[in-house]
Amino acid sequence: MSRRTTSAPTADEIMGEALNELRGVLLGIACQIVVTSGDDEQAEAFLGISLEEFSLGSMPGDIDTHLRHIDLSRFWIASQIERACAFALQTGSAAERAAFDEDDWNDLEIFLDGAPRTSFAGEQTALSYEDSALRRTLEMALARMNLMHGFALTIRELSLLAGIGETAVRTSLSADGIKTEGKPARVSAELAEPWLRRRRGFVPTLHLEGATEATSPLVLELRTLLAERQLEIEDLVAKAEIDATWLTELLSGKPVACDVERLYRLASALGIDPAAFAGRAVEALLRER
Repeated sequence: MSRRTTSAPTADEIMGEALNELRGVLLGIACQIVVTSGDDEQAEAFLGISLEEFSLGSMPGDIDTHLRHIDLSRFWIASQIERACAFALQTGSAAERAAFDEDDWNDLEIFLDGAPRTSFAGEQTALSYEDSALRRTLEMALARMNLMHGFALTIRELSLLAGIGETAVRTSLSADGIKTEGKPARVSAELAEPWLRRRRGFVPTLHLEGATEATSPLVLELRTLLAERQLEIEDLVAKAEIDATWLTELLSGKPVACDVERLYRLASALGIDPAAFAGRAVEALLRER
């Protein structure tokens, strides 16, 4: 008997699902316009589609067809969610991974807190479900921003960034002797960041200071780690016991040998998960050839 395995969704699939779920939330906003104004035309003008088949007590059976007609290019928040996805998952080009800014952070925090959880006929929107692609994307982006700005993270936020369940987070924190504070339980950024860097599923946030669009994500990640740890290249060479020329050329964006052993030593010296980093690095180096 063959055993079926389900592969994890790609970043493009997650973004596509999140944007589709956004349409349902926008429909919920249109419902609120009808409820508060009593004017269907205002709601239709907002949404850009006819609501003739909708009422506060019912929805059409082919709701997905209606939702597909909502043109997301009319809504600024759609582009913000695209940036949030690239930032949350740290995927795409270097510029895409760093495009999410503080205005996006503020806007999407308001949206997440205040956007409707229900729509016509009491139908729940994706924001009602913790595991929806839209809610996970938004919460993960906000969690990454909180970490960058030194704010404490909840168990949920640690779970999203580490790519593991909340029970596993609690178990790991306990094993590492890390105590939480407050309700809901939070871990300070000073303790959360090194804990996250030891998790296989965590991808460090890239920073674009001093970089160009052509700078590879791998080089940006290494530069970020060096700056955060206040290490010079010579220090890292000695700590990792690797060839100085190879590392210098790697950091300058020049083609280098795809040496898994060196990559593993590099990650160990930087205090991040060696297997996860080596996997990302090998893929990046092979793509650059």
